[in-house]
Amino acid sequence: MDLLRETAPFLVGMLVPPLVMLVTRPTWSGQARFLAAFLPALVLGFSTSYLAGELLAGMPDGLIAVIIDTSLVFTGGQLTYRCIWKPLLESRLARLTGTPLKLAPRRARSE
Repeated sequence: MDLLRETAPFLVGMLVPPLVMLVTRPTWSGQARFLAAFLPALVLGFSTSYLAGELLAGMPDGLIAVIIDTSLVFTGGQLTYRCIWKPLLESRLARLTGTPLKLAPRRARSE
């Protein structure tokens, strides 16, 4: 049961990227795209903590459970976005929306 309680948020997070890809636009700033990816992870992390009964443990333990579950949802979403969803859906979304997905520009290192 503990294994399911810890893997469920990660598995739920694997399903979030296609929805976020439909909502975000390439013209949005990096901060807006981060919020569009993080807010569903926060809601789903809180929901999985609530459904698992981890919020009944009290304030410090419940807060830690929400933080852990949110980070698992966000990590699962980011990993599957980079490895599975983006390569799979990039061309289909470009045809659907008419705009190709662009990578964020890399910053030059100052040494």
